[in-house]
Amino acid sequence: MTKIITIKILIGLGLLASILVGIGEYLLHFLPDGPTGEVSMLEHVPLDRASNGHFFSVIGAPLYFAGYYGLKEFFKKSNATLAYLLFALGTLAFFVGGIWISSRYFGAEVLQRSQGTDDHAFYLQSYEDHYQILVWALRIIVASLSIVYVLLVLKNKQGLPKWLAFFNPIVLLIIIISSLFWFKPLGVHIAPIAMNVTHFIFFGVLLWQISRSPNHA
Repeated sequence: MTKIITIKILIGLGLLASILVGIGEYLLHFLPDGPTGEVSMLEHVPLDRASNGHFFSVIGAPLYFAGYYGLKEFFKKSNATLAYLLFALGTLAFFVGGIWISSRYFGAEVLQRSQGTDDHAFYLQSYEDHYQILVWALRIIVASLSIVYVLLVLKNKQGLPKWLAFFNPIVLLIIIISSLFWFKPLGVHIAPIAMNVTHFIFFGVLLWQISRSPNHA
């Protein structure tokens, strides 16, 4: 198997991760009127549906590591240090993200079953302090790896067009989350799974571009 085929398979696994985790997170998070808040949404999602979403998410999340490994292998020719840094940040991002997504079903169950009790406010605050904070860590890491990605695209020696730098995760993430404001009928569906939609586009565009020319690697 040639190196370029291996790279395309690895990035394809990252693309598959975005689909599986996206399905899972949609089942965990979707509300017809849109998210009421990143934690408070858990108080309203149907638990049976969320339970199914939990398993889609935890099965798919590790495949993100393969996607970033593929990017590392692809970009090593341009700048090995930045390529390894991209892989390290991508691995860290989805290690943190995997912990967070695995907490969502249990958080929903605890918050819903404690509603109307004296413990509810305690559980809500505890979840925000110990798990929701991970979302902000994830976003900071994604912003950092986006900078590394932009540098790799601008410095690339594989003939990638420079416009690919625009399709970096943090810019895509901002556009997708902001869809709640500029086109809410779409936003209610994609904003609750924003990180996965981001990486579906991110991996998809790169895979398409690499596939256009087998000589990129």
